[in-house]
Amino acid sequence: MMNYLKKEMIAVIMLSGFICSAHTTCAVAEGLAPEPLAQTATGQIDNGGTGESSQPRFTVLPDKISSISDHLSKQNPVHYYGFVALRGQDILLSTPGNAMPHKNPWKIEYRENDEWKQLTSEEVVFSGLQPGHEMIVRVSPAVPGEVPAGSYNLAFGSLPVLKYDLHDEAGVIRISGGRTVPAWLATQAYKQALLDVRFTDSKNVPLAGGVAAFSLGYKEHVRPEIRFSLISDEKGQASKMVELGRCTGGYEAESFVHKQQGFNTWKSHYLVAGYSASNALRSSKAEQPHVFFLGHICSQKLVKSVRPNN
Repeated sequence: MMNYLKKEMIAVIMLSGFICSAHTTCAVAEGLAPEPLAQTATGQIDNGGTGESSQPRFTVLPDKISSISDHLSKQNPVHYYGFVALRGQDILLSTPGNAMPHKNPWKIEYRENDEWKQLTSEEVVFSGLQPGHEMIVRVSPAVPGEVPAGSYNLAFGSLPVLKYDLHDEAGVIRISGGRTVPAWLATQAYKQALLDVRFTDSKNVPLAGGVAAFSLGYKEHVRPEIRFSLISDEKGQASKMVELGRCTGGYEAESFVHKQQGFNTWKSHYLVAGYSASNALRSSKAEQPHVFFLGHICSQKLVKSVRPNN
């Protein structure tokens, strides 16, 4: 992490009355790897005359999007997070699923133009940044001196951009377009389909830590809904086989001709499911996922076969 961020974080702490112990690495949120902060000032804060000491908690976040879940304590009543947009990529600060974070017992603030601004909506996106832009976020009690018991959740780092594909099952004989209702089934399968997820930042660089929330629901709820989440790795990728199982019954598709060592006419029965993957760390209002349709093929029967002319 650049020296500017270290000095800026120390300066902010001193202005707020919080000082980190000299030559130590401050405590961090669970699951996050910190960098030591050099040239820290010395001293501790007396916690209301109880004899206990308290100090702020620093975390320098890696070059990804980080999902953070933690709680404030008497020992660490204020938490600070630092992030550097190395490529000038957009930065996301969000509280997923919490549209009004300012009504919580803790306060989430970000440092902008040398002043603290409180996060009052589910997310804020910072764009038009220069490479190396540094940002600091602070989490503190909404009521000074009253440490809340609950946990806070936030996402902070590179803005995640999601792309995904739910592939046809290998070897499936696709029902032709216009022969079903709806007319186009984006994915077709007999019992399983592979979901591939890809996350990048706003500079199209693979992004780790992106969370894709996948859901698949059948028309008329004839089968249980499928829901799960995937988290992208260092290559910005994640995948999972969606297990549908075999089905019975279904709607009858109009017969279609499939060229396979000749011209074969098939009769099919199928179920319909709608599916989507959403960018789970974004505001629910920021990105409305598009719903695609899957054709779950229950049966196919060859009704006519015409051999090719040699």
